[in-house]
Amino acid sequence: MTSDTAKKRSGPSLPFILFFLVVIAVAAYCGYWVWMSGEVKKGADQWVQDQRDAGMTVEYSSLKVGGFPFRFVLEAKDPIIANPYVNYRWEGEQLQLIAQTWNLNHILVRSPGENFTRLPNGEGVVLTPGDKSIASLRFSDGYVKNFGVQFPELTGRFDNGDEFELTDLIIGLAPKGDAPDDVKFRVTLGELKLPSTLPAAEWLGRDVENFVIMAEIEHFYPVVEGRMSVTEWRVDRSKIKLLIGEILMGPLKLAAKSNITLDRDFNPDGTVGINLQQVTELKDALYAEGVLTPDVEQAINSVNALSQNGAFATVKVENRTVSLLGNELFRY
Repeated sequence: MTSDTAKKRSGPSLPFILFFLVVIAVAAYCGYWVWMSGEVKKGADQWVQDQRDAGMTVEYSSLKVGGFPFRFVLEAKDPIIANPYVNYRWEGEQLQLIAQTWNLNHILVRSPGENFTRLPNGEGVVLTPGDKSIASLRFSDGYVKNFGVQFPELTGRFDNGDEFELTDLIIGLAPKGDAPDDVKFRVTLGELKLPSTLPAAEWLGRDVENFVIMAEIEHFYPVVEGRMSVTEWRVDRSKIKLLIGEILMGPLKLAAKSNITLDRDFNPDGTVGINLQQVTELKDALYAEGVLTPDVEQAINSVNALSQNGAFATVKVENRTVSLLGNELFRY
């Protein structure tokens, strides 16, 4: 019996075996991380070279991959991307592309600090996002299917010194569940302080206190992925549905929804529902600005009468004519 006991004790114990397996798994994972981080860096270098070969400017002071153990973080210092063909240029302090090691099809993007952008019209603007600002991209079959960006705070300064600031900006695109070729589009904004009033609409003021757009676009992904041309999209009479649109800006408190198609010349046909509130404040502002004509006042009163109890006045758009209750409002 003593001999049997000695034999049992001579083999490796269960804790030792488990420890050995854990060491092997950790070593394998570390090897995977090192190898894949090299592949990520190699892919980034190849993308940069492809853009340069295409005539783009892509520069940085350093490019490295970090994030061990659970993420891959591709980080570029002092990045510059410019497209001379459309006169566009972007410069940042830092650019980060972040992915979990087990899901490389979901990428988070951060660009903390100041971001200088030269727009195609030659105007420059410096954008400074808040610390928690982030963008998200989800890929499927080599294409971006989901896109989202969040700016809890964002400030901007133009070349001429004009500044703006906004809060709680969220933009999102995602496939529609029961129709994956269609896209759901959403934009929400908490507050926006413009640098100046809008031309020909000074009566609106400079502050947007609420802004919401929720829409659906049919056959969106086939167009952006090259499976359908824009002409085919229009011939097919694909619809743009505004599920809800809301804006509160100065005296204007407006909600809208629509079901619109575009013809070959991009002229819209369909219906637009409008709900108008704060009518007295709106007419007072238009009157003070000297633009409250009898026709404008009649249109406001008509829409307001049909906007009671949350209802929407239906405006018809057809053959470049906008009409309400069968009465033509204007042509364009």
